[in-house]
Amino acid sequence: MVDGDIGRMLRSEAGNNPTVKMLGSLAQVLIFNPFHTVTVLLQVGYEPLPPTYRKPSIFFFSGGFYYPNIFKYMKYLTDKEGSRLVLYRGLTPRLGGVFITNSVRSEVLAAVPASTSKCPPEQIAHEVGRQCAATALAVITSHPLLVVTNRMIVSLIGGEEKYSTVISAISTIFGEEGLLGFYAGIVPHLLGEVSGKAIEVLIQEIVEKAELNKKLGLPAHADGKTSLPVSAIHGFLSYPLQLTTTIMTVNNCGLAVSDLPTVQGTQSSWIACIKALWNSGNIKRGSNLMFARKSADQTWHTPPSPPTSPDVEPLAEEVAAVVESPVEVPAAPTVAEVPDVPVVPEVPVVPEVSVVSECPDGKCELKPAATSE
Repeated sequence: MVDGDIGRMLRSEAGNNPTVKMLGSLAQVLIFNPFHTVTVLLQVGYEPLPPTYRKPSIFFFSGGFYYPNIFKYMKYLTDKEGSRLVLYRGLTPRLGGVFITNSVRSEVLAAVPASTSKCPPEQIAHEVGRQCAATALAVITSHPLLVVTNRMIVSLIGGEEKYSTVISAISTIFGEEGLLGFYAGIVPHLLGEVSGKAIEVLIQEIVEKAELNKKLGLPAHADGKTSLPVSAIHGFLSYPLQLTTTIMTVNNCGLAVSDLPTVQGTQSSWIACIKALWNSGNIKRGSNLMFARKSADQTWHTPPSPPTSPDVEPLAEEVAAVVESPVEVPAAPTVAEVPDVPVVPEVPVVPEVSVVSECPDGKCELKPAATSE
């Protein structure tokens, strides 16, 4: 990681003065903590901003879909939480972890003196073992604070309140998982730091014993160590284990990070985690903060291709689309069936009756009128 590499360089420049080393480590934590927060979120695969298409250039090489840079990522976090203090989530336990690491390393190196043998291989082996022992004890004592730091940071994904403060995080881990919860991911953390320190010290001792600094014309540090970028080599070789450590410290802890697709298949063990990362091509995820991060899925959209003639081409394409599209003739509406009208029965014709007004004998009779046939 960026802040880790710079911190190792600051400690190497400080020589053997433990106070200067301590102050240098704490200073680099304060300065680069926002980068560390984003690194942890990227390591677990949290990408809240969608990728955008970039044309091939000196910055984007072959072109394609790239995620926004780290500064836009930081702005998204501050806008989401409403404060820039979100970039310093987990700072207190991280400072405590750095303090414990440096204190334990200094005490172990002071208790185990350097080799007095005149045989260079024995001197190299003794120094490698001495440095690895100090690193191992420092990792074991400071790992619980690393777990607290990582869980406080990834709680930003789901907004869980139980990991919002140091006290609540410690009580939650102890109440739900016991003491073993503070050592989640300890194996890859221990392997990564010890193996990286062994390689770093081995290179330094070989260069020093062979006097390669003078032969290659390289300047030496105040403590006689080489100026070769051994700390960068340490970070490059141990980064897969650092990534595995971050994921294992936040796995199966009741946070929303466990539901991310990038974390699926990594919950069973750290070996399964590193295999899943390797098979998916994500073994270096979150390692390049200063460069454009290309999206793994390049099939989300078709890259836009502007027309050659902005005045004619769009109109021609619209006309062609209208001509080629089939015209659908709407079906004739169905006429509702008229219900049967009941037949009205015929009314019988009443014959017309006429009144005979002539009454010769004083008697009047009603006689039917004559019908014409």
